[in-house]
Amino acid sequence: MAGSSAQPISRSIGNGRSEICWAVATADGRHVFTTNFADGAVSRYAVGQDGVLTLEDAAAGTAIEGQPGLRDEDLSSDGHFLYAIDADSGRVFGWSVEDGHLSALGSWNGAPVTVAGLAAS
Repeated sequence: MAGSSAQPISRSIGNGRSEICWAVATADGRHVFTTNFADGAVSRYAVGQDGVLTLEDAAAGTAIEGQPGLRDEDLSSDGHFLYAIDADSGRVFGWSVEDGHLSALGSWNGAPVTVAGLAAS
């Protein structure tokens, strides 16, 4: 991609939830997951061959439904797991990922309310 530049191909795409905090794309480039800060949901978008995003599921995964807090997220290096920080509750939530669909794994306590950033391996 040396010498190339990014060009917008989609306008702001709402999801009917709340403001998007973070976005991460799957390694195969077929899906993008976003955390919705004010309502505890993860939304799933399909990425078209032309790069255009289409909302597939506004609540593909949830932490604490309707509660604020989901912020940073990341996919594991193999793309099989998605993790997201909920700083308000001091927890990290996890989902397994299969063909773009999320299944809740649970959550883990112990994150400080000042937590910022998340890197999964």
